[in-house]
Amino acid sequence: MKLSRQSGFTIVELTIVLLVMSILAAVAAPRYLEATARFRVKAAAKRIAADLNHVRANANSKGAGVQTEWVSFYETSDNYRLWNYANIDRPGSEYWVHLQQTAYPVDLVLATFTNQNGYTSNDTIKYDMYGTAKSGAPPFIPDAPLVTGQIVVQSGAEQQIVVISPVTGKASVP
Repeated sequence: MKLSRQSGFTIVELTIVLLVMSILAAVAAPRYLEATARFRVKAAAKRIAADLNHVRANANSKGAGVQTEWVSFYETSDNYRLWNYANIDRPGSEYWVHLQQTAYPVDLVLATFTNQNGYTSNDTIKYDMYGTAKSGAPPFIPDAPLVTGQIVVQSGAEQQIVVISPVTGKASVP
């Protein structure tokens, strides 16, 4: 009777394969996390810009009947609100975006809007019937057109800025 030799991997071969896979994972993991953070901030910034441009277009389309349309940002709670808009996901409730509860959770680092009078608002941007971006704090500080406006979101070490054009009021992600 002849004995047959069994085929398989030795413990040394398995150890070498696991070692090579561990090295590859150690190299790939940080790059994957960086790419994920870049995606998150870009997606959140594009959503903010789209919401701002929606409010701007809505104010512009209403014409002379509209006073102002506005969006408020809350840095401490990482969310923002479109005033007088219904939530598209939950009819009957107000339009809030909680940036930590989206598919791309990010931190709201900064929202700053400076008007022509030198007043800086860290929370609210307004649009008039012409789509002009403004800031102010009635009744003491009247609304005036923006000189600069930006919103900054962050995930990990990655940041993305949403810029509001002082000329057109349009929000964009550079």
